[in-house]
Amino acid sequence: MTKMTQIIDSVLSQGLAEWQSESASLRVEKLLTWANQLAENPHCGVLAAKMVRYQCQRAQQLITDVELMPGPTGESNELYTAPRGVFYITSDKKASVVALIGQITAALVAGNAIIVALSGDDSEVASVIVNSLHEVNVPESTVQQVDREAVDINDERLAGVCFVGDIQKAIELNQQLAQRDGLLAQLIAETDQEGLTTITDPHFVLRFITERTRTINVTAVGGNATLLELGGGNH
Repeated sequence: MTKMTQIIDSVLSQGLAEWQSESASLRVEKLLTWANQLAENPHCGVLAAKMVRYQCQRAQQLITDVELMPGPTGESNELYTAPRGVFYITSDKKASVVALIGQITAALVAGNAIIVALSGDDSEVASVIVNSLHEVNVPESTVQQVDREAVDINDERLAGVCFVGDIQKAIELNQQLAQRDGLLAQLIAETDQEGLTTITDPHFVLRFITERTRTINVTAVGGNATLLELGGGNH
């Protein structure tokens, strides 16, 4: 069993469930506290903190509420969001820290778990990010760091890969993900490290969720009971 396999096992067995069990409002609260820490950190700074706040604001507007939909026959139909799973966070050399922070925040605020493995030049930044998240009580099993050499993005249990860097590398990653077995995995790439056009999209956080519906129908109980009685053999 490889180290990457062990980490994904740990995230799936504990980290993902533990983070999902916390309410969306509590996740936002922890991430906003994290933003305050980042603002004072020389590796990150005020712009990184602003990015955290922006992603949290968008999440509060887009994914934290359950939407009640019409019930034509009297049933209740609810539309809600759920996280996709485990995301791998990686980058080219000297990647934009603000872009990385944006991807990490969007993934976490939506309820996902992350595995961080940046380039060798950015390994110190990765450690700062991971340790500071643990300091604001994001579970250690939810946010984990690993050496990039140990990463296998072909593991079918990865829901997606977040990448900050050169467009050519992004294409290579996308091709690799397309060839793997199992469900398709997303590549969420920010290649515009000056304009940050991807992560500043107002709907960026939606790339980290799936939509689900919940239907509760009690209006047919009486009818079903009558059918059971009619089928009982005494009529």
